[in-house]
Amino acid sequence: MIKANLTWANESNKAETLDDSDCLLILTTPELLASQLFHFSTPAKTYIEQVFDDEGFAGNKGQCVLVQGLKAFKTSYISDTENSGKNKISQQLAEVKRVLFYGVDFALFEASDAPNVSSRASTLSKTNDPSMVNRSSYASDSNSAFYSKSTSDLKQTNAPAFRYLEQQFDALFKKLKSVSVTLENLAFMALSTTETASSDPVNVVASHSPFLSALLRSYFKHGYHFKGYKTNNRSVSNIQTRNGNNEANNASNNEAIDQAINQALDIRGTLSLALDAKHFNITQKRLVSHTMRYESALNDAMTWTKDLAHMPANLCTPDYLAEQAQHLAQTFNTVSCDILNESALKQLGMNGYLAVNAGSQFAATMPILRYTAKGLENSPPVVLIGKGVTFDSGGITLKRSPDMRHMIYDMAGAGCVLGVIQAVATLGLNINIIGIVASADNAIDGKAYRPGDIITMHSGKTVEVMSTDAEGRMLMADAISYAKQFSPSVIIDIATLTGATISALGHKATALFSNAPALESALVEAGELANDRCWPFPLWPEYQDAITSQYADMMNTGINSPGAISAGCFLSRFADGIPWAHLDVAGTAFTYTKSLSATGRPIPLLLSYLSSCAIKNNQ
Repeated sequence: MIKANLTWANESNKAETLDDSDCLLILTTPELLASQLFHFSTPAKTYIEQVFDDEGFAGNKGQCVLVQGLKAFKTSYISDTENSGKNKISQQLAEVKRVLFYGVDFALFEASDAPNVSSRASTLSKTNDPSMVNRSSYASDSNSAFYSKSTSDLKQTNAPAFRYLEQQFDALFKKLKSVSVTLENLAFMALSTTETASSDPVNVVASHSPFLSALLRSYFKHGYHFKGYKTNNRSVSNIQTRNGNNEANNASNNEAIDQAINQALDIRGTLSLALDAKHFNITQKRLVSHTMRYESALNDAMTWTKDLAHMPANLCTPDYLAEQAQHLAQTFNTVSCDILNESALKQLGMNGYLAVNAGSQFAATMPILRYTAKGLENSPPVVLIGKGVTFDSGGITLKRSPDMRHMIYDMAGAGCVLGVIQAVATLGLNINIIGIVASADNAIDGKAYRPGDIITMHSGKTVEVMSTDAEGRMLMADAISYAKQFSPSVIIDIATLTGATISALGHKATALFSNAPALESALVEAGELANDRCWPFPLWPEYQDAITSQYADMMNTGINSPGAISAGCFLSRFADGIPWAHLDVAGTAFTYTKSLSATGRPIPLLLSYLSSCAIKNNQ
């Protein structure tokens, strides 16, 4: 895991940031180079200028140069008498091991100069629909999305600008890797004199929450690392099975799993942001702190979700996901958890849910998490349902062998729900949420469900099974039906549901299906703001014909139909009467055919949406 630290620095305490840093990153421009080099000692400055000449570095946008060996100038430090009293951190800069100068263009920091990306959300944001909440248009507070209402900020918070900025910072961190600089123990510092403080790039980045968000999000993304399970780690085995007599060993097994997972969660690096305190007023400092808090909570949630997704299926079982849900409830006093086991699911008539798991050695579970904000105990919740198929063999409708190993990621939706609730609880958002982790294992044995079976679902509707590899919708349909008892304001399900979604949108956007135009619009807008985009698909009545069955109320796959839309049509039949949205993240929660490719999406989208809802609750 990687972290970000914020230091409100003055000339005397910047040394604390530098002492702990492996590399100092200096954002620069051709006009600023001279004033930034002013802070280095005379011999160090001469050496740096020679490196610039050798590398042809002028501070132009995209240029990058790494200067090493500055510690050699510590003993030969010569103070500049003419600059006495001004150049107070020169000797401290001599302590830095490496400095990387990266050229930026200030047009990058102006929304008006960012590429004009046309999007549906830009049109939607002009409507008066109350569901269209732009989080940047509300004053920040301790329980909000932490965005400023000031005029100077508003013109720089549009989604295309944020997306453009994140791309630029992605380029920066890729440059770092190309010159063999790891993302561990980095420092961003404003090197500015009183005269140039307002134009120092680091000050500019930190002064505007979208800029700082883009920087932090890019750093967190490129710094993620999954440690894995090498032989020098503690071994993990003997996971409890449904029919095994392992009850006595369960506690020790779970402890072994937790130890192994904790090794994958060690801190891999830290980004230190040192800002000149005198150049920020109280409101700006509050905004910077809140943005850091929001992005850190988001990163922690995405890191946990990605680590869960990368776990092998013999470790990340339905029972393990249930334990993670319980651990989340033990961590936050605003979160509670109930676990529905197989016996409870059977009594509830969750036959579609249990059919998916019928061939597995592991027991199905359905953890139900409740996050309750103070004062909103009686308010209708937002229900989030995550698909948690810990391994999807396809069942009797067996998947192709070369691709099957990637089906550990079929629980990414469930991991997303866990991560979102952790982030919401960390930020203390003013909203009620119920999270349902729909967890099962789609395996094969004599008890497995078959093509041709007809199953009576929790809702009482009957389904003709055409493919056992269309298991996710069976699982989610029962969970959606069950969720209605909570009288939710909306239901949002997140599932790696169909390969057809990848064919339609690739890995860039999440497919969105909804029976509520206002909810659909709000999710599109939230995705644009978070640079975690989704795109709506139709659920017209004409598409429903494809899943009509001669022998049951519906089939679980369509005939000669667009697969992603047929899946959406199927789920929509179980959400009648409740505003509902389905996010098919088959192309965005992980990158198909690539190992260790979980992305943590669509947590940024959902946290953006929930933050907007919380802001409305605050008004």
